[in-house]
Amino acid sequence: MKTAKYIDYIDDPNDSFDQYLEKAKAYDFRCVFADIDTFGHAKEVLKDTDIIIAGAVDFPDGVLGTEEKLEVFRAYEAAGFREIDYVLNQKMVEERDYDGIGEEMSRIAEYCRAHGIMDKVIVEMCKLDGDDGAKQKICEIAKKVSPACLKTSTGRSFGGAKLSDVKLMKEVLGDSVKIKAAGGIRDYETARAFIEAGASILGATAGIAIVKGCPGKE
Repeated sequence: MKTAKYIDYIDDPNDSFDQYLEKAKAYDFRCVFADIDTFGHAKEVLKDTDIIIAGAVDFPDGVLGTEEKLEVFRAYEAAGFREIDYVLNQKMVEERDYDGIGEEMSRIAEYCRAHGIMDKVIVEMCKLDGDDGAKQKICEIAKKVSPACLKTSTGRSFGGAKLSDVKLMKEVLGDSVKIKAAGGIRDYETARAFIEAGASILGATAGIAIVKGCPGKE
């Protein structure tokens, strides 16, 4: 698979939404992001492509409770979204509330499976640095619950993706849950290193630079 198809492309704040979509189309990325108001327009612009239009729930703060998140999921599902990144409640992550994490992840995964949605759970691993046991425990919860994807970070906190985290995630999850790495991936060499470590999806604002750095310009 070509490198562009690993990339969930994050927009450049200097671009308009249409410029963002046209760049995604030109480079044939895996995925772009929209909200309920812009989903229909994105679908029309990208209708002749296989680019996924994903949503983001409680991003980047992770402050909503599970019921509040599910309300937003219902609205996104009704609008037509079939892939959604969401941030785990960060209070539960910081307090190592594994029961709460498991319940939130389970309820959202159950809803998503019932409605054909790919759920991508964002942990914010940087908040657990120095506590590999906590990182492993959350990965074990994910392996049991089986969301579609576990994601390292929002890329908006104080730390982004780390190869060591992706390797730990892969060791626990195997092939049962996809891994998405995001935050600080800005060139082809770094992107390939994360893919080789076990990531099957990359979140990147630098998607174009990554693709341009591919040998042979894939």
